[in-house]
Amino acid sequence: MQDNSTAQNTAKRFTLAEANAMLPLIRSIVSDIREVFRSVTGRRSDLHRLLRRNARTTGQAYADEMAESRADLNEEYDRIWFYREELESLGAFLRHPEEGHIEFPTIIDDREGFLSWHAGEDKIMYWRQDGMPLNTRQPIPVVEHLN
Repeated sequence: MQDNSTAQNTAKRFTLAEANAMLPLIRSIVSDIREVFRSVTGRRSDLHRLLRRNARTTGQAYADEMAESRADLNEEYDRIWFYREELESLGAFLRHPEEGHIEFPTIIDDREGFLSWHAGEDKIMYWRQDGMPLNTRQPIPVVEHLN
């Protein structure tokens, strides 16, 4: 997912304790997202298989199967967007649906940034400075520096 959200244009800033307290709900939403994303990946493969078969197959049955596959895929993309909007209504951002990468706007050492959590992690242990690439998360500094 594209990182279109900056910490500066977000109203809510999370403390580490606030973000960690939200993890039970976040985990549930992320589990749903990852399940749908796996299904999307499978459906995309099926659609590519149908497209490759197009050279050899024509007719109404093929057209119906293509239309159904596209409709199913669009429905699943809509579900991912719904979950993304749900996370954003909580103040969190979905960065990578497949990995379950979520970020919470924060201020650390007087710098705008994001607390960073991936599915499977017990608690939030990383952050990244606003404007830095998503893969630059680093351990959170001493807790006293969190605002």
